Amino acid sequence: MMDAYTHLDMSAPDPIYDLERRMDAAGVQRALVVETWAKDNRVCLSNLLASPPTRFRVALCFRPEEDLKSEVLRSNVFCALRVRTSDIQALGTYAEELRANGKWLLPHSEAGIGELAKELVLLAQRLPGLKIYLPHLCWPRHGGSEDREWYESVSQLGLLQNTVAGVSAIAHFSREPFPHNDVEPYAAHLLKTFGSESLLAGSDYPLCEKDKYGEYMQLAAKWIGSQGERSGSAEAALWGSV
Repeated sequence: MMDAYTHLDMSAPDPIYDLERRMDAAGVQRALVVETWAKDNRVCLSNLLASPPTRFRVALCFRPEEDLKSEVLRSNVFCALRVRTSDIQALGTYAEELRANGKWLLPHSEAGIGELAKELVLLAQRLPGLKIYLPHLCWPRHGGSEDREWYESVSQLGLLQNTVAGVSAIAHFSREPFPHNDVEPYAAHLLKTFGSESLLAGSDYPLCEKDKYGEYMQLAAKWIGSQGERSGSAEAALWGSV
């Protein structure tokens, strides 16, 4: 089982060990660790990038003012580049490098899924074959309210080739306590649109109830239909991108 979207608990004495301990208890073998926009976990991720491939892969944030070295983009540990909707057009040759190296674009929907879908459709037309990973239930709520463009946008994104979606950040979009039944219909629609083999389970740790790490992974896997025992094509593609 793979945690396809997690951060690190930087309040822990050893953030990597903390995550590994929770993964072991939950039966999670590997994880994609994502850089935060605040950059607080960057040092830990740099250490992972400098190490031989282990049970971790890394996603870094794209910032137009920073230069990401080609050797980083080709690293066996680097897996995906996280980008804000507003910065997609500023990717320049980075998007081409991602495609050439078989890495993933990991977009962020700060402006709503409708705006993101428009940008991704244009990008996919310009760079066919680019791999796109849409986390966080494709952001069904925006600004605390239901996103009216979600269903139409998910339909558009579901037509793009080399695109997978993630069931993660469950607590973020819920107005109910665990097990967040109000969010399950969104996961059901993603399952119908993408199919279980194109969905990924993620925790969004530590932005959830920390003591329920395993429960969140099992819940996401259950909604996908994997029951935590599947190594589906989306997991293999994400991990095998390196």
